[in-house]
This record gives sequence, structure tokens and C-alpha cells, in this order.
Amino acid sequence: MNSAKPLGLLSVFRHRAFLWMWLGAGISNIGNWMENVAQGWAVVRDAKDAAQSAFLIEILNFADFLPVIFLALLAGVISDRVNRKAWLFTLQASACVLGTALAAVGFLGYLTPGVVIGLTFAEGIVWALNGPVWLSVLPSLVPRAEIQNAMAASSLQFNLARLIGPVIAGAIIGAFGVNVAFAVNAVTFVPVLLAVLSLPPQPERSGEGSAPVLEDLKEGLRFVWGHKGTRRLAVMSATFMFLSAPLQGLLATFAKEVLGGDSRLFGFMLGAIGLGAVIIGRMPGYYPRHHLIPLAMCAYCAFALAYSYSNTIWLSLVLLFFCGIALMLTLNTTNTANQLLATDENRGRVVSVMLLCNQGAMPLGHLFAGALASVLAPQAIVRAMIGALFVLAACFLFFREPAIDGLERRALKRNTMIQAVAEAITAESHRPPDALGDSPNAPSAASEE
Repeated sequence: MNSAKPLGLLSVFRHRAFLWMWLGAGISNIGNWMENVAQGWAVVRDAKDAAQSAFLIEILNFADFLPVIFLALLAGVISDRVNRKAWLFTLQASACVLGTALAAVGFLGYLTPGVVIGLTFAEGIVWALNGPVWLSVLPSLVPRAEIQNAMAASSLQFNLARLIGPVIAGAIIGAFGVNVAFAVNAVTFVPVLLAVLSLPPQPERSGEGSAPVLEDLKEGLRFVWGHKGTRRLAVMSATFMFLSAPLQGLLATFAKEVLGGDSRLFGFMLGAIGLGAVIIGRMPGYYPRHHLIPLAMCAYCAFALAYSYSNTIWLSLVLLFFCGIALMLTLNTTNTANQLLATDENRGRVVSVMLLCNQGAMPLGHLFAGALASVLAPQAIVRAMIGALFVLAACFLFFREPAIDGLERRALKRNTMIQAVAEAITAESHRPPDALGDSPNAPSAASEE
């Protein structure tokens, strides 16, 4: 085993290009979360009842993520063929223009639910194209040994924005209305545009001599499905994002119809998830990702189900806080594992397949939840879909895939259910000898069930 002391999370900030991108993206994401709150509140504020509110908010979320289904794989091919710096700047500038358009139509008095959903769909096209190139650029700004820390720092930035943005948005909307929140979001694109301009030159990827686009698409799919680790990550991601969609998708409806709150409460509810995603300690270095991901999914389900039964504001916020912790563990660990299994040559295509599995499954989950809104109350929708996720997450936990960590499968002695549960939670067989106090022949992270 490698005895070198791992670098701390903050060490990635010594790479100046990564630091500027982190800061620029952080400010921009605060604006994006403000916009998310404003979009959600703009479509539910005049809803006549809980059913209409739930339907509108889930259609909004469906429109936001629908483009990923059709564009994620193509976006990965484009990312691997073009100059990533120029392409990233073009996409961020396009998102800025659309954000400005939302503010403009609001001030002109044309901000109907249909207009909000239409412009949100257009933004979704930009973000679908942006995802693979953004996730392909970030690892190039740090050494490979620090990719895990870079991904963790990026997740921290995103979740800090998730914490700060909704709270600010709730206050701004309550005092000045949704139009001002949209305008502030448009301004926050400036730092990230400057950060992209300051990136070091990226390799020219004209695509000349490359395989046909369709063959590149197939290559990315073959790599993901042909590798046991990436295949399991894809299946778990799609399952999680589809069935967990209504928890966050129906937050505005819960705030208005279940808890009797306003836009400020909606902002605090989103902020509670963000706070939970920020306040989290590091797992032991030996703890395997193929244990952590399904375990975090199970924890998310437990807190989400409890939240669906809450009728008090403070309890709902506390439970959402713990949902945020489990959500961050699930998504960040999945992204890190996927980045480490991909190669530099196919990173864009592999990342795009994973984006298709999670962000592509999300709009389908929102659409399904929206359809259920005609027959079920918002609380029942969350209970039904999260309950199904709980069952599947438990299956992933007890039938783990060690290839996620690049490990081979081996048999473990699990004579009782208690032993099986203990191993799934503690990952005892992965603890190094010095942690166990055993001989050098004790099981290590090089072996697995």
C-alpha cells in the first residue's frame, strides 16, 4: 500500500487556474441557485391548489433537465473534439444571455409560467452541453493524484452556493420580487466568464481524423457498460436520480401547501440541504467507495421518508439538512469514482454517459412525479418513490461491486445477517493492518467480497 501522506483538500488551491475557476464558479452558482428559487416560485405562486402547484413545479424541473437525455452523449463527443476553453466560454456566455432574458421579460410583465418553463428549457440545453466539458476541464487543472481533492473542492463550492443562494433569493424575492433575483443571477456570470478566459491554453481538438461521431458515441457507451465499475455507477446513479427527484422537485409545493410558508421558507429549505452537503467530515482513507455510495443512498432515503411525514417547519429543515449530507456523499463519491476510472482520452465521453444516467434520469423522475400529482398528495408521491429507492439501495449495499474501486471480487465469511450488515457499514475487511493492529497478512483494501 502507498504510505505517502495524502494531500489535504485545501492543497488544490495552490494551482492558480483551479482556484480562479473555483471562485468564479462559486459566485455563478450562487446566482444559479437564486434563479432556481425564483423560477420555482414564479410558477407556483399563483397556483390554485396543491395538485396544480405540484404539477407545474415538476414540469418546470422536467423542462430544465430534459435536454440532457438528448444531448449528453453528443456533448461528450464535442468536448473530446473541440478546444475546451473556447467551447466553455461560449456556453457560459449563452447561459448569461438566457438569464438576462428571464430578468427582462419579468420587468416587462410577461413572466407567465409558460415563459418561465420555456426559457428554463433553453437554459437546460446550454447546461446539457456544458456538463461534460466543465467536468473534463477541471481534472486538467490539477495533477492526477489530486483529482479526488479537486472533485471534493468543487462539490464543496457547489454546496456552499446551494446553501447561500436560496437564502439570499428568499430574502430578495420577499422584498423586491422574482425579477430582481433573475437580474442578480445574470450579473453573477461575470466572474466565471473571466475565470474561463484566464484558463491556460487548452489543446486544439479539431476532430480531423477522428472516428465518426456515432462511433465515438458508441465507444463511450461501450467503455461504461463494459467496465463493471462504471456500469454499476451508471445503474446506481440513474436509479437514485429518478426516484429521488420528487424530494427536491416538490420543495416549493411543500413550503407553500404543506408547511404554509412563503418564498423565504422555500429558500431556507433549499439552504438546509446545501448546509448539510457542506458540513461533512472526511471518510477514512481506506473506506471503499463501493460501500459508501449505496450506504449514503440508504441514509438519504431514511431521512427523506421521515421528512415526508413532517408537518412542522423546524423538523423539516433538520431532516433536509441530513438529506443534504447523504446527498453529497452519494453524488461526490460517484463523480470521483467515475473520474478515476475514465482515461484522459475518453473522459468527456465517459462523463457524458454518467451525466445521461443521473441528469437524464432526473427529468423522467420529475415527469413521473408530476403525473402522480393528479392522484396522490405531495407527501404520498415522496413516500412512494423514496420507498422504492430505499429497497433498491439496500440491494446495492448487500450486492456490492468492488470494481468501482478497481478491486477484484473475493468471498467474505458472513455467517449471519448481523455480520453482513456490519461489514456493509464498517467495511472492516478493508481496514489496513496498522488500523487493525494485526499482522501484515490481515485483509487490506486490495481484496474484496
